[in-house]
Amino acid sequence: MTRNKVKAFILILFVFAGSFLILNRDRFLEKKNSDPYEISVIWRSKSTESSTTIKQGIDQAARDFNAEVSFITLSGENNAGEQISLLQREIKNGADAIVIAPVNSTDLKEPIQKAQKGIPVVAMQSTVTTIKDLPSISCDNEKLGSALAETILENSKSHGHIAILRNSMDCSNIQQRYLGVLKTLKTAKDEIEYWEIPNDSQEAYDTVKGMLQTSQADTLVALDATTLEAAAKAEKDLLKTGSAQVKIYGIGRTNTVVSLLEEQIINSIGVENEYNLGYLSIRTAVEKINKAQTTGQSNINFAIVNHENMYNSDNQRLLFPFVR
Repeated sequence: MTRNKVKAFILILFVFAGSFLILNRDRFLEKKNSDPYEISVIWRSKSTESSTTIKQGIDQAARDFNAEVSFITLSGENNAGEQISLLQREIKNGADAIVIAPVNSTDLKEPIQKAQKGIPVVAMQSTVTTIKDLPSISCDNEKLGSALAETILENSKSHGHIAILRNSMDCSNIQQRYLGVLKTLKTAKDEIEYWEIPNDSQEAYDTVKGMLQTSQADTLVALDATTLEAAAKAEKDLLKTGSAQVKIYGIGRTNTVVSLLEEQIINSIGVENEYNLGYLSIRTAVEKINKAQTTGQSNINFAIVNHENMYNSDNQRLLFPFVR
């Protein structure tokens, strides 16, 4: 091969290599930019069982949107100080976005506003009502509370004595559920009393058990899964001794709550679509990272479920984490 032919061959090789790189530039850049989004989800309780279905939705969204998600629980129930510390830690550790179920609006307002200056923050299930530009994924909790109260009134043959179990009232979703329950129950002539329930599950159980033995209430209404489970366990244990017999209604699911619903210790529960709650929270976080336009507020569906309809196909998907 002559020197000129060698030069021509090398030139053609360079032209071919250059063309290949230009034509495949997007592929190489895409590979470089394909690192997963780092998203931290900060829950508001220490319970992982109550968030099983939410985590299913989160895990599916992580696969769909190329995200790596850290799901972080608290060491104690509704601990605002710990939640703030975790929020600051995850930002410092390089999270691309934060999804948080705020313990309350008062303590979390300033830390979340500060966080928003650097990365996207999405509220899940509860929100900080005073931050107008905070994207929020939840059901219409006031409607959920009202729907549960309507079920109570429909199932009451006469005017009764109802106890509303109050817990975590600083949390926006609990406040809204409470408002919905109260507005609807006050349209009837039932006598209403209020029980203050501690955050700790054992203390909640002990408190409800004690109140059941002294109160004249014939119906209990719980506004969150932890309180609902504690109330139903207390009722079940008292039934073994031949005392206490109340109707129990509440909002939220755990495996124990579902079991007690099946046993008819619990009459009816309100259940939000927790799978969608987790899925949409991660999708919204990814959209915010990419500066896509979002609606800012996404309402998910809910259902009122009892012993008779709990195995309907739609309700099974809400109650049982592995039925999709």
